[in-house]
Amino acid sequence: MRKQLSQGENKGSVGTLSRGLDILELFAGGSPELTQTEISDRLGLPVPTVHRLVRLLTERGWLVRDSASRRLRLGLGAARLLPAVRLPDLAREPLRALAARTGETVNLAALDGSDVLYLVSETGTHLLTLRSHVGLRLPVHSTALGKCLLAQLDDDDARAAAGDEPYEALTPKTLTSWDRLHANLERVRRDGVAHSREEFEIGLHSIAVPVAWLDADGPVAVNVSLPSSRAGREATARLMDDLRATAGAITGAAR
Repeated sequence: MRKQLSQGENKGSVGTLSRGLDILELFAGGSPELTQTEISDRLGLPVPTVHRLVRLLTERGWLVRDSASRRLRLGLGAARLLPAVRLPDLAREPLRALAARTGETVNLAALDGSDVLYLVSETGTHLLTLRSHVGLRLPVHSTALGKCLLAQLDDDDARAAAGDEPYEALTPKTLTSWDRLHANLERVRRDGVAHSREEFEIGLHSIAVPVAWLDADGPVAVNVSLPSSRAGREATARLMDDLRATAGAITGAAR
């Protein structure tokens, strides 16, 4: 259960965040390198406060310290956020075109810890269609997106992301053991496509393919979700081709 902050604690947390952002903004201006004393002077903050904030920012990679001069400069923390901001913007039009062309709901997702995290969702035009939303989190073991994301990791990382066995049985078809999931991931790696055939929800079929996104901080994938009644062999083959073309368009837009 998430701890509820008291009014005093909430104000303190906001103040700490504000001061941390103030420090980062100093470096974004005309001062690429600063000492803690210079930060203290410019912001009018006590040196112990600056020391505490700088220690946290360096631990998280937002600041780095030159080993020779001991001066601070911006780290890669901010750079890690840029792909997450840029990727949805570049992917939106190819996904929208795919949804319009097929009538099915399409999504772009990344791996966030042990969850599939939806970054973009475009709803199809069919009357009977699936509806998703940005920020939706789903389990990795029972979804096509999840298996596609796991398949882009090595086995140790994939098993860690899948979590403890047995995995939750959402339907009678859900893969609940690592042995069965691993065999499925090997097939995904070989074929370049992942399927979830009523493993997450009865009556739901999903197909996912990886997106080659070199700047991403982890694997990325796109999928189509549709009722099982529309997921015949020919329709599935067409959707796989469409997904691969869309993934290629997203990759190409980044170049």
